[in-house]
Amino acid sequence: RARSPAPLPPAVGHAVLAINGLEVNGRFTADGRDVLEYLSSAANFPVAIRFGRPRLSSYEKLMLASMFHSLFAIGSQLSPEPGSSGIEMLETDTFKLHCYQTLTGIKFVVLADPRQAGIDSLLRKIYEIYSDFALKNPFYSLEMPIRCELFDQHLKLALEVAEKAGPFGPGL
Repeated sequence: RARSPAPLPPAVGHAVLAINGLEVNGRFTADGRDVLEYLSSAANFPVAIRFGRPRLSSYEKLMLASMFHSLFAIGSQLSPEPGSSGIEMLETDTFKLHCYQTLTGIKFVVLADPRQAGIDSLLRKIYEIYSDFALKNPFYSLEMPIRCELFDQHLKLALEVAEKAGPFGPGL
């Protein structure tokens, strides 16, 4: 009888993102409990822990968006291709930054594992969610943070579907 391989330890630089389906932010779960206290209670076992890269702070997101916007503008101006729309993907050893620019100039940016497949369809799905739940919301103002629970729920669901597809996409 074949045994399943032992789970791999988390990679260096990864953090706990969720425990038993509860999102973790720093040292606390989404419902405000301390992670170490949660793990010390036998009532919470068996435990499923999801690891990943730590989430970016608001400041880091703003800094990344500002840098990318500048690079995007420079890339579209310096491109040897006439009428270039700018940078669609930046690739490094550890991540790929994908950008989808709409006809109205709104940019959607996704950081993903370099092996992750299906990011183009994910970006189109994010645009669809944005169109349905932000643009049609009478209380939303362009260039302001999106504060809509339905948008957040649908975006989270789309990201979970993409994550479950795995780094090589469905069927590979």
